Amino acid sequence: MGSLRCKSMKAFVKVIHFSDGKSPKEVESLLKAQGFSRVKGTSVFEAEAADEGDGFAKVEKAHQALKGHGLMYEANVGKPPESSAVSAHSYKEKMAKWKDIGLDVDELADLLQYDTDRFKLRGMEMFRAQLDRVVAERDREIRETEAKERIERTREKIMSAMREEGGKTFHQLSSLSGVDEDILAQMLDEMTKKGQIVAKQSGRRVAFVAV
Repeated sequence: MGSLRCKSMKAFVKVIHFSDGKSPKEVESLLKAQGFSRVKGTSVFEAEAADEGDGFAKVEKAHQALKGHGLMYEANVGKPPESSAVSAHSYKEKMAKWKDIGLDVDELADLLQYDTDRFKLRGMEMFRAQLDRVVAERDREIRETEAKERIERTREKIMSAMREEGGKTFHQLSSLSGVDEDILAQMLDEMTKKGQIVAKQSGRRVAFVAV
C-alpha cells in the first residue's frame, strides 16, 4: 500500500492580509514555525505532507497559529490556491469561489457593502467553522477506521482460538476477545452463515470450531 502514497502531497495556505492584522513578515514567521514556507512572489505558503490526513493536520496547525490575528486565509491540501500574482480576477469572482468551501457568499457580499469590519470578522468565523468541520470529519474517519481495525484483529484472534483442537466455548471466546457479548454473538453468527465455523456440542459443552 505504501507505493500508492502521493509523494508530492502538500498542504497550502493562502493568506489575505488586512491593514489592522498581522504584517506579512509576522505572518511568515508564524507559519514558518508550523513548517510552512512561502512560495516566492505570492502570499501562498506550503508544507510537505506525508498523505492527505497529514496535510489536513498541518492545515489545522496553521489555523491555530493564525486565528485571532486579523487575517483571512484559504487552505487546500494537494492543490495550491490561486495566487494573487497569477490571478487578476475581481473581488466578486474571488468571493464567488468561496461557495465551494461552504461560505455564505450572499451574507458576506451584503456586509462588504455596509460594514467592512463585520465582513472581515464574519468571514473569518465562517472559514474557521469550515476548518473545524474538516477536522471533525477527519477525526470521525480515523475513529471509524480504528474501530474496524480493532474488530478485524478481534476476528482473527478468535478464529485462531477456534482452530485449536476442540474449539472454544462462547464464554472462553468472550474472555479471550474482551468484546461485548452482543458483538461477539453477531460475529459468530456471521462466521457460521459464511461456513467459517460450526458449533459442536459434547454433553453440556457447546464449542465453536473453525472449519
